[in-house]
Amino acid sequence: MIPAIGKTDCVASSNTCCTIVALLCAVIGTIGNNQQAQAKPALLFAKPQQATAVDEILLLSTRSIGTVCDDETMKHRLQCERYHIAPKGNPGWVSEDWNDILTTLGTPRQTVIYIHGNRIARGEDRSSGLRVYRSLRAQGQPGVPIRFIIWSWPSSTIPGPLKDYQVKANRTRPAGWQLAWFLNQLPAETNVSIFGYSYGARIASGAMHLLGGGSLGGLKLEPKPSEHPSFRVALIAAAFDADWLQPGHYHGQAVSQVKRLLLVTNHLDPAMRFFHFSNGRGRVHALGRAGLPNSQSLGQLAKRIQPINMSRSVGRSHVLNDYLAATPSMRLIWRNLLADASPVGG
Repeated sequence: MIPAIGKTDCVASSNTCCTIVALLCAVIGTIGNNQQAQAKPALLFAKPQQATAVDEILLLSTRSIGTVCDDETMKHRLQCERYHIAPKGNPGWVSEDWNDILTTLGTPRQTVIYIHGNRIARGEDRSSGLRVYRSLRAQGQPGVPIRFIIWSWPSSTIPGPLKDYQVKANRTRPAGWQLAWFLNQLPAETNVSIFGYSYGARIASGAMHLLGGGSLGGLKLEPKPSEHPSFRVALIAAAFDADWLQPGHYHGQAVSQVKRLLLVTNHLDPAMRFFHFSNGRGRVHALGRAGLPNSQSLGQLAKRIQPINMSRSVGRSHVLNDYLAATPSMRLIWRNLLADASPVGG
């Protein structure tokens, strides 16, 4: 079911409009700004202590590409940076050419991709990503060398909550294509784990759908002659319709492309609770609140989905840091995402 986004759905009366605008502030991230977290465990904010000989940390950004979806534009305008820890001095980000990154990606290794949510400005993507990396390193399997990729998309705040929602909701379609294009560049032997948060979960799901042969608003992906990697995916506070993953629906091919899908829900998350006010299509629940309805419609594919309810551990928050601070749940998530990884010497 393809969403219809129209301004007329939100202007029935001035009072209704004001209410929806207020609620949209929750949906699109005003309350979920990652810099305003209440819980700030030291492990999420300390400088990463990764050994550069073991882990790689990359930032790949489509901010200069916008919504363009073609092979040549991706090759020439995808912005690539690498996080370096020098033997002496402070760590920092260094720009690299896509061809050099592509050479690096040619070596299969456990790859973890983090896709941020809405209203994350340039620069915030780096700090947000490093906090996720720290969570992974604190809770994930020790001794497993990883390639950690921060996938950044044009999500900086646009004035006006309604406009911000409408524009960003539409951007998740080409953003899904761009991510799927990138995933097609990876060797088939690569184990890929994807951590998508809020709108980032929407992008991740869209990419899986495209890799499964589906389309997004007319966007399709050229089939790859060889196999693409296997995927383990975690959708955290997923900001899209709960029924999209069902067969024949908007992301109906997504589940077919994953080995494991961790579906994290929180019915107290205000962005999830008020999601249905934001889309102009009636009382449609967010996947990140309701979970997947009628999962039996997926048949045997339903066995690939593992629901994780974080309502009690996170509560009334749409702040990424609060999710990361829920240690038992995050340990479960990371260890599931890294289940295919081999430790050093393994």
